Amino acid sequence: MPDSTNNAAVSGLVPDNEAISFFEQILQSMPDDRVSLEVLSQAYEGTGEAEKVRDLLVRLARVIERDGDLEAARQLQPRLTLHIGHAETDTALDQLRRFLAGTGGDQAATTRATAPSAAPSPSNLSQAMQRIQGATERRSMVSQELDFAWLLHEQGILSEDQYASVVSDITDLSASDTPLPISVLHLFQDRQLPNIDRVLTLAAEKSGAPLLPLSSFEPQAAAYSLLPLDYLIIKGVIPFELIARDLLVATLNPLNEALHEELEKLTGRRCHFYLVQPSEFDISIDRIRKQTQAEAASGNK
Repeated sequence: MPDSTNNAAVSGLVPDNEAISFFEQILQSMPDDRVSLEVLSQAYEGTGEAEKVRDLLVRLARVIERDGDLEAARQLQPRLTLHIGHAETDTALDQLRRFLAGTGGDQAATTRATAPSAAPSPSNLSQAMQRIQGATERRSMVSQELDFAWLLHEQGILSEDQYASVVSDITDLSASDTPLPISVLHLFQDRQLPNIDRVLTLAAEKSGAPLLPLSSFEPQAAAYSLLPLDYLIIKGVIPFELIARDLLVATLNPLNEALHEELEKLTGRRCHFYLVQPSEFDISIDRIRKQTQAEAASGNK
């Protein structure tokens, strides 16, 4: 059985039809996607659909063994054991046991499969907030967003005048003392610029990050609390689900590779990124803010 941290991840998932359909669609194009197999297995465990759970766990076992992930294999074994008595499950369980017995205490396999694995340190998070407020970091964020804006201009989505306006607006946002998303995509919503659907399609195609129905998920405190709220808002990211060592992150700019690396370093997790619409980003940030305020109020009683 997954550890207590992972059990929290199970309860964080909202297994509504849209969320399940999203990950089912990912599996259609990427049948071995570990995150989708894990999320769906948890979702169907929650809805009591044992046959679907068995199928997903068998597939997950094969992928975990292929990846040489000892820790994940140890966590999966008790879950598979709950479904013994079915031919495919028994075969997968036998293969998983042989894999665990064969690798023994090979920590290298676990390290390869789960890195980065270090827990985020308070000093790293404090440093992130200091950098996000500094002039150098703000200039870097502007530069990264303007790369996105220039791509949109090259693709004919932003006219020359619109591009100039976006440059001005992003620069102004970077100078604001109020935590606001420094995001070209969010500007499309704020300024009601046309062709936001084309922007989303292009960003998904160029980055390979699927468009996530984020409102179908209740953000998990164990995930979003890895980073300060102001950081999430300004950077345009929401860690919404934690599955063992993997962190699922919604982002307004999936093309920003530097941000991806920064998040993995700060959280000590292997991150998987999903594109999110600005409106759904705002809804989730509001949920997180209310949950954080409620937790703080409860702690003060």
